[in-house]
Parts: sequence; structure tokens; C-alpha cells
Amino acid sequence: MKVYERLAYSLFILLITWLPVPLGSNRVWAWSISEIWVALISLLILIAYKGHIPFRLLNHYKLLVYPMCLFQAWVTLQLVPFHFEILSFLSPNSAHIYQLAGAKYGYLSIDSRMTQISLIKGLSYTLLVINAIILVNSSKRLKWLALAIICSGTFQAFYASLMVLLEIPESAVFNYPEEGIATGSFVYKNHLANYLMMCLCIGLGYIVTELRLSPSGSWNIRLRRILEGILSGKMLVRLCLIIMVIALVMTRSRMGNTAFFLATAFGGVLALLYYKQRPKALTILVASVILIDTIIIGTLFGLEKVKQRLVETSLGFESRDQVVIWALDVVRDFPWTGTGLASFYTIFPMYSHGDIGFYDHAHNEYIQFMVEVGIPATIVLSALVLIAFWRGLQTIRDRNSRTMKGLALGCIMSITGMLVHMSVDFTLQPPANAITFLLVLFIAHACFILPATGRLPIETVSVVKKSNNKGAING
Repeated sequence: MKVYERLAYSLFILLITWLPVPLGSNRVWAWSISEIWVALISLLILIAYKGHIPFRLLNHYKLLVYPMCLFQAWVTLQLVPFHFEILSFLSPNSAHIYQLAGAKYGYLSIDSRMTQISLIKGLSYTLLVINAIILVNSSKRLKWLALAIICSGTFQAFYASLMVLLEIPESAVFNYPEEGIATGSFVYKNHLANYLMMCLCIGLGYIVTELRLSPSGSWNIRLRRILEGILSGKMLVRLCLIIMVIALVMTRSRMGNTAFFLATAFGGVLALLYYKQRPKALTILVASVILIDTIIIGTLFGLEKVKQRLVETSLGFESRDQVVIWALDVVRDFPWTGTGLASFYTIFPMYSHGDIGFYDHAHNEYIQFMVEVGIPATIVLSALVLIAFWRGLQTIRDRNSRTMKGLALGCIMSITGMLVHMSVDFTLQPPANAITFLLVLFIAHACFILPATGRLPIETVSVVKKSNNKGAING
């Protein structure tokens, strides 16, 4: 049965690299392919384990799985038909809208069709995370997952940069117009920028896993290590990061570039403060990314244009802030239940007080989640992210395994960048970005849970604190 498990793992890694290719999987046909793909992986896992789901293994990740399942249960409740007596108690405004429409019953969601589609997507996301928990059960496989994310980001960056530098007027596959701004296989430049930001952070974490902890000593040893580094896979990853930085700058995304800069700086400060047995090269690495990549390469490939866009940004010419203000009125009227997941474009026109154009998203994920699922469910999602951040911080502070510490640092930077970027854009709407971010949260948990060497046994549920404290330095 090992062949089925290995096949499932291979398909899982392949899915990670596929997700951004079909327009960020942000079309019905594209995310349908990914949902079928996830279902196939799950079927192979069931065959590999002869139908016995390893719930004991999932118990290690309960702080990741339980909030996700709780959120999906809440979205399911939004699709339950209620008589108006009950609906009026749960959500008076939803009941009023359905009564005005002459319906016989109503839902918590004012757009049940879109919420149903989002529920299926959410269940697929949850199932994919469960697949990751079962399949990525060793530090070696965890590093391969990180490499898959890095390779996917590099491909997107190379393709996006090539399209801009060659001044190709339209995309090669989907014939979308190109306007001299890097978009890769995404439609929206900020979605590519957000995706590259996450891949870059994971890439930085991966390089940290390869840094030596022992002092160099003589110049002969230093020279030998430099030559070994140039010829090693670490240098290839470094080149991948350079390509991704170039593409990130060429997206001209103001907050995408800002989020990456802040995430790198914040992650570097945390590492210097909390990193146990900190490699001396870590400070040099963080400084090189900020100074060499962002400033020198950015200057050559368009950082000045990003800076100009930031300077010229004026709230007088931006209507996003007004959307956020009016969206807060929706939160006031639907504070507990929300209007239904993916219903923003349906409810917002009722609260728009001016001609600001069509907005199907709030350009602020915090506000949009509060509008669509209510404040309590948004708190559940916030806890999901904060717990992963805390576990990443515990890993870099307490563990000895440089693999786990390095990847955990990459996750912390990625989470930080996402929290910044999602405050001004709808970064989690493309499935490619949402799933990659969920995998970042998974990696943060895995770095805390998995042993430095070997695999996490499925038969036991013992907490691996000993492995956390005694992980091999070279694990």
C-alpha cells in the first residue's frame, strides 16, 4: 500500500505547483479541477490506509483542524433554511430581506448560491490540509513541500518577468492583455504579488535551514564553505529568490512590495531576538535581502516606479477607503451571523451612497470576513492564524533543529506579510493564494510538531515535546 501513499504525496506536491497556473485557480472550471484533484488524493490515502483514517495523527494538529472545521460548520449553518420566526431571532435583517422578496423561508445568507459554492471550496481547503497532515509526516517531506512552493513561485516570477521584458502584448495561453506590469498566470497583479511574497518568505526560511551553526574558524575553512555554498543547492534557491524579487517589483504592487519589506524586516528582528543558536550568517542574509535584492535589483527593474505610485497615492483618488467605511454599516446590521460567505457583492450595493463603481470585494479581508460571516466566525479565523504564528515563534525559540527553525521563521514572515497585505486587498480570494497560505499555517504547526529525524508515528498520540527540545541540529 506504500505505492498509493507515495502516489498521493506526488499528486499533492504537483497540485501545489499547478494551482497558480490556471489564472490562480480563480475561475469555476479551475477550482473545480483542484477540488477533483484533492478528492483523488484523499481517495488514494484511504486506499493506502485501507479505509482507516489516522485520526490519532490529526490529533496533533487539532489547533489547526478544529478551527477550520468549526468555520465550515458555521458556513453550513448559513445555508440552512429557517422559518421566519427563527430567522428573525437569529438575523432580523436577513429575515426582512427574504420577506420583502416574498420567500416562504429564508437563510442566514442573503446569497445562498454563492455561499454554497464557497462552502464546497472551503471543504476542499480543509480536506487538503488534512491530506497535508497525513502525507507530510517527516522533516524531509516538509522541506520538499517548501521547495515545491519555492519552485512554483519561481516559475510564476520567471514567466511574469519574461512577458514584461519581451513586451509581449497578451498572455500565451489565455490571451489576456499584458500592459507592461507583471501578472504571471494571474489576472490581477496584486494577487501575483501576494503569492510571490509568500513564496519568497518560505524561500528565505529554506535558506536559513542550510546555514551553518558552527564558527568558520580559519580563512581556509571560510573559503571552502563559500565555494561549497556557491556550488550547492542553496545558491540555486538564492537565485530563485532574486528572480522572485525582480518579478515582485515588476508587479508595481504598492502594498505587495511593502508587505514583503515589512515581513522581512520583522522576521529578521524576531530571529535576532528569539533565535536559539542563531547562525552568524542569518544577519547577513536578512540584510542582503533588504539591501541587495530590494534596493539594487529593485532599482534596476522598477522599484522607483513602485515608490512613485506610493507617493502619488491619494485618498482623494481612491474609493477603497469609502468602501470600507460603508461596509462597516453592514457589519453593524449583521454583526453576529454575517450576510453569507461570498455575498459581499450582493449586499454592498444596498449600502453604497455614491457612484464609486462596482465593488465585488471590500479590498480589506478583515472587513469582508466580518461582513460575510460575522464577528464571531472572523475571530475563529483570526485565532487560526495567531496560533500558527505563536507556534512558529515557539519553534524558533525552543527547538534545536535548524530545519524546523528555518522553515518556522519563513512562516512567521509569510504570515506577517499576509496580515499586512490583506488589510488593503482581497488577497485570499484566489484559491492558489488561499491554499498556499493555509499550507504556510500547516508548515508552522508541522515545524512545532514533527520530529527532527524520522516520521511522526501514526499509531501513537504522544506529544513530541522531547523531539521539540532535543531535535537534531542537522535535522
